[in-house]
Amino acid sequence: MADPRPLSNRHKRTNVRADIWSEATWGADPLEYQGGFRALEYDAQTRYKSSLTNNGVVSWSLQKAIIKEAPGQGKLALEVGFPKVDWAFLTSIYGWAALQYQAWARGTIILDSHIRRTVILYTENVLEFWIDNNSYFGGDVYAYRRSPLVLQLDPGPHRIDIRLVRDVRSLGGLREPTIRIELEAQVSKGGLVALRDKLVVSDIVDGQLASPLASIPLRNEDQTSICVWSVRSFDDSVNVAMIDNLSLVLIAGQSRPLPFMISLRDRAPSSFSFVVDYSFVNDQEHRSTQLIHYQPKQLTIFDPHKFSFLHPSGIVSYAILRPPSLETCTKRINRTFPIMLGLHGAGLDADSDLVRHTLDLVPHLCAWVLFPNGVTPWSGDDWHNWGFADVEAAITAIPVWMDNVRWQGANADVQRWLVIGHSNGGQGTWFIATHRPHNVIAAAPVSGYLSISTYVPYQFWQEVDPRLNSILQSAMNDYKHELLVHNLVGIPIMQQHGSTDDNVPAYHSRRMSQLMFQTGWASEYNELPNQGHWFEGVMTTPALREFYRHALATSPNRSQLCKEFALVVANAGNIGPKCGLEVDQLESPDQYGRVEVKTNGTVWSIKTSNIHSFHLTPASCSGLDSVILLIDNELEQFRIDCRDTSDVVFSRSVEGLWRRSDASSGPKIVERSGRQLGSLDAILNTHGRFCVVRCGHGTLGITLQIARNLFQYFGADVEIVDAPSTCVSHQGTVIRVVLSSNLLPSLLERYPITIEASRGILIRDVDGKERVYGLDPMLAALFLRPLESEALELVVWGSEEAGLRQAARLVPMLTGVGQPDFIILGKECSWKGVNGVKAMGFFDHAWNVSKASFFA
Repeated sequence: MADPRPLSNRHKRTNVRADIWSEATWGADPLEYQGGFRALEYDAQTRYKSSLTNNGVVSWSLQKAIIKEAPGQGKLALEVGFPKVDWAFLTSIYGWAALQYQAWARGTIILDSHIRRTVILYTENVLEFWIDNNSYFGGDVYAYRRSPLVLQLDPGPHRIDIRLVRDVRSLGGLREPTIRIELEAQVSKGGLVALRDKLVVSDIVDGQLASPLASIPLRNEDQTSICVWSVRSFDDSVNVAMIDNLSLVLIAGQSRPLPFMISLRDRAPSSFSFVVDYSFVNDQEHRSTQLIHYQPKQLTIFDPHKFSFLHPSGIVSYAILRPPSLETCTKRINRTFPIMLGLHGAGLDADSDLVRHTLDLVPHLCAWVLFPNGVTPWSGDDWHNWGFADVEAAITAIPVWMDNVRWQGANADVQRWLVIGHSNGGQGTWFIATHRPHNVIAAAPVSGYLSISTYVPYQFWQEVDPRLNSILQSAMNDYKHELLVHNLVGIPIMQQHGSTDDNVPAYHSRRMSQLMFQTGWASEYNELPNQGHWFEGVMTTPALREFYRHALATSPNRSQLCKEFALVVANAGNIGPKCGLEVDQLESPDQYGRVEVKTNGTVWSIKTSNIHSFHLTPASCSGLDSVILLIDNELEQFRIDCRDTSDVVFSRSVEGLWRRSDASSGPKIVERSGRQLGSLDAILNTHGRFCVVRCGHGTLGITLQIARNLFQYFGADVEIVDAPSTCVSHQGTVIRVVLSSNLLPSLLERYPITIEASRGILIRDVDGKERVYGLDPMLAALFLRPLESEALELVVWGSEEAGLRQAARLVPMLTGVGQPDFIILGKECSWKGVNGVKAMGFFDHAWNVSKASFFA
C-alpha cells in the first residue's frame, strides 16, 4: 500500500534573521541573495551570514524529528531552537522583537508506491515551503487544517524545504524561543471529500433549529474539476437542499464551502445523515461523498446556543446567542434590550465551552448576549474587516432568529451594543468602540493589546527607506486604536488587566488609560494584582459584573455629549458616524482625517483636517427645526432643515471650498467610496464570493494558491474562472491573475496604472508625470481597480512566473503585513522585503496616485 513517510528533517540551518510572518509575506529572506535555500546543498563546514549569532555566522546542523507512521499516512513533529544564541541579552535590549526569527529546514517525503498517487499534505505552523522544485506559499500558520495542499507525487523520495518563522503573537515571548511545526501526509483515494469536523449546523432549541442555514467544506482530491449539484438527506428526520439550487465547481485540488439549508420534518432528531452528490466535469456519471453523520446539540432557548447566518461574502457563519433572562428581564417596562457582544481571544472558537459559558456567572443580564465567531479562531483578521463584518452580520441576524424560533420574549435593539472582549477580543473591543461610537453604549476591553505594531514592534524588519516605512505604517492606520482614542469620548469604558500578564503586558491597558485621560474622558482602569493573562472568571470579576449591570441599566446623555466632539478617521469606509456626522472620504489616504464640532444652540462650528467629504444624518440635530453650519471659517453658511429625513452631504470643490452635494446620486466609478476605501485589505469587504480570473498560461498553480489561502485563513468562498470568462457577480471582489500579458484596461478611463507587453508598467503620478518600469524577469505588481457598485478588482501581475509568485504572496492573508493600494515589485524584494519595491502607495478619493507615494 502506498505510504508517504516524511523523514526527519535531518538538515537545518538558519541565518537567524529577526523576522515574523507579516514580513516574510514580503519575501525578506536573506538567503535569496545567494539563490535561495533550495540552491544550497548540505555541507557542515559551510558558514552563512547571520546578524543574531556569535561571530555573525551559522552553519548546517542535524535535527531529529518525531515521526509516526501508519498505512497510507505519515506524521512529523519538529521543534527547532538555537540555544547558542544569547536570547536573554538580545531581549534585554530589543524586547520581544528579538525573539522573532527565521530558519530553514530540509527533509524528505518518501512515497512507498509503484504508481503516481494523490497525497494530501497538512503543514501546521508553516507559512512557506518547497517540494522538489515547486514553491508553495500560505501553508497553515494557525493550524486550521481547513485547506491542505493536494499533491500529485511520483513513487520515491521528494525533497521538502520548509521556511521556519517564529512569531511572538502565536508562540509567546517568555519560554525558550523555539519553533515547532507539524506535517502530515495522507494518500488520497480521490474524488470529493466532505470535512465532517468543519460542518456548521445550528443547535436545536426547544425542538426547533435555531437557523436553517448550514455549511460544510468540500475538497476536490482528484485531477479533474468536479461539479456539485445536490445535497441529499439519508433519513426521514430532515430535509436538506442547496441554497438557490446553484451548482458549485471545484477545480482539481480546490477546497470550497458548500452552503445548504436544513429543515426538520417533524420532531427534532437526535441525529441525521446526508451525502453530497457530484460528478466530474464532462462526465455524466453521478457520484456521492461518504455518508456524513451529525448529532446536533439539543438545548433550551435560554441556553447559550449556536445559530447560523450569512456573512456578507455569502458564506455561512455562526455565533453563540443567549437571549435575555426570562426570570428577571420580562418584568421590565422597557422590554427592548441592547446587544452584549463578547469577542473571543486568538485560537478559540465561539462554539467552545470556554466561550459559550464565559458569562454563566451573570445569567440574568438584561441583554442579548452574543458571542460572534469571526468565521475563524483568529476572527479572520483580528476582528477588523472580515471579522467585524461577521459581527455586524450576526447582530442583524437576531431578528431572523426570532422568526425562526417563534420568539415571544423581549425585543432586541440592534443599534445599541455593550462590547466586551478578552486578549485579541480585547483588541477587537477597542476596534469596534473606535469605529462604531454611535452604536457602542459601553465597552470592557480585558487584557487587550493596542495594535500589532505596539504588541511586537517592527524593529527587526529589514532596513527600509523612511518613505516606504511611512507607507507601510499608514496602510495599518485603521488598526492603531491608540491614535483613534478621541472617538471613545462619551463611551463608558472599564479596562481590566492582570498585573503579571506575560502574554499581553499590562502596559497596553495602562497606556490606553493614560491616553483616554488626556482626552478629558477617563476610563475606569482595574489592574488585578498577581493575576496573569487568563484565569477562571476573568470576564466576571466583581468590578466587571457591576460595570455590566450599570451599563445595561443606564444610557449616556448623547445630546449633552454631542455639544462638543471630535471624530478621527483613518479609513472612511470603516468608521461609522458620531453624533450624526460621518466622514465619507479623506483628501489624502496617507494620513488621518479629523473633524471637530462645537455647537452653540442652532449654530454648529465645524473644523476639518484632511477631509474631502462628509454627511450629516437626521439624528445629528434632533429636537431642532434647523441649524446653521460654519465649516472651516469659510464665508458661506449652510442652513440645514432638521425635519428633512435625508442625509446632507458636503464635499470640497476643485477650488478647495466646501459645497453642498447631491446625496441621492449614489456611488460613481470615478469616485472611490464605501467598501472600496482602505488599503489592499479592502478586498475583504466583498459582498458575495471572490472570483479569481486566470489570464495566461502558467497561472493555474498561483490561482489555486490564492484560493486556498483565502479559504484557509478566512473561510472564504472562491470561484475560479478562465479568461476571458467573466465572473458571475461583480458585487464580490474580483482577483485577476495575469502572467506576461497585456492587461485589459480598467473600467475607469483615467485609471493611473497600465501595463503594456512592450514597455512594462506605466504609472501616472500626482503631477501627471509618467513613471515607467521596464520589463525584467522579476517585475511584478498588485493594485486595486474600481468596479461598479463599490466593488473592487485586485490585479496580480507578473512578467514571468517568478515575479507573479512574488506578487501573489501579498494578496491579503495575514494581519500586520501593511500592503498599500498599489505595489510594484522587483527582484530585490525576495531578500530585502519592503525595501526592494520599485514603487508603492495609495489612491485618493478620485483614484489618483497620492502625493506621498514612493517611486524608486
